[in-house]
Amino acid sequence: MREQDFKSLIDYRLGEANESLMDAELLLGAGRHRSAANRLYYAAFYAAVAVLLTKRLEYSKHSAVIAFFDKELIRTGVLPKEYSRTLHRAFNERQQDDYMPFVEMDPDELKELLEEVRDMVKGISAYIKELG
Repeated sequence: MREQDFKSLIDYRLGEANESLMDAELLLGAGRHRSAANRLYYAAFYAAVAVLLTKRLEYSKHSAVIAFFDKELIRTGVLPKEYSRTLHRAFNERQQDDYMPFVEMDPDELKELLEEVRDMVKGISAYIKELG
């Protein structure tokens, strides 16, 4: 893939992260907690995908994205550990909501997660911008 193609893909993934974040906010406000948790996870996931693309790393499995995000960007100190905790927490919330019947999400926990994911997306966007 050409350099410009990577830049376009990174911008696209950051756009998806921000759109998913806005969707989560709307869904949370409407009391749609399961859907909000799903969108929060995807906002964090797309941000992780975008930042991995800066290292020319692409993975098709969510587990690989999470593992290499931790390996390449968290353990190396490039990004704060909070971003890893946020990504893992969002993943676990989504897993519960999508696959465990009768699980009800705590709206206050989701609001807290919304703030964490917002910080993560903003921080990753700033980091990518610094790279040029």
